[in-house]
Amino acid sequence: PLSVDALSVADPRFETDADRVLQRTSVIAPGSTVGIRIQLPRPACDVPDDGASTVEFAWRLDERSGIARADLPDALEFLLAMHARECVADALGDAAAASFTHFEPGAGGGVGILTLGVLPTGAGGARIEAIRPTNLLGFGDAGTGPDAALPLQIELPAGDTARREVNIVLEPFRCDAHAVQEDKRGTIFTTDVTVGGENGQIELAAPPDMRAEILNAVADYCGVGS
Repeated sequence: PLSVDALSVADPRFETDADRVLQRTSVIAPGSTVGIRIQLPRPACDVPDDGASTVEFAWRLDERSGIARADLPDALEFLLAMHARECVADALGDAAAASFTHFEPGAGGGVGILTLGVLPTGAGGARIEAIRPTNLLGFGDAGTGPDAALPLQIELPAGDTARREVNIVLEPFRCDAHAVQEDKRGTIFTTDVTVGGENGQIELAAPPDMRAEILNAVADYCGVGS
């Protein structure tokens, strides 16, 4: 068995190295694979979205030990997309704070009404264009197709600090018990924005308590568990 102790991942797209979530020893038996979780740090937004990661770890094998370094391929290009999203979110944050502030179950004739609150800073230079459906939820009269983005067109001009609230009627795409009870991303909404004249996307997630409310409302709407 190979023992792996300290481990870090270096990538120029992040402010610091990524370290293990749990500081422990991982023992890898011959011919087996072990997943090691790392905590990604804040993105460095003054570098391109594409880049390369390198892993470094301390290892022990019988009486031998050492430090190993290797390229760490990102076959799914997850970091590229995440870096782009996080940096767009940082840039939007200079113009406004956007979050889901309230959910009213059963309102609007569907699962309920989700309220998006936007508080501009006055810096301007941004616009919230549209919000996209999730794998579980669409938007009432706006359509429930997977590509039926709901237009928002929230302008954030310089000097404007007036709070906005947008009510969004939620409708489910599916009502099977498995989809509702084991949902992971049904309350994370991709949102189209423009910042500094550049188009991009961010993710807006319902807070944990609100997520539970929404999923309970979906279950009630669908009759799951009744």
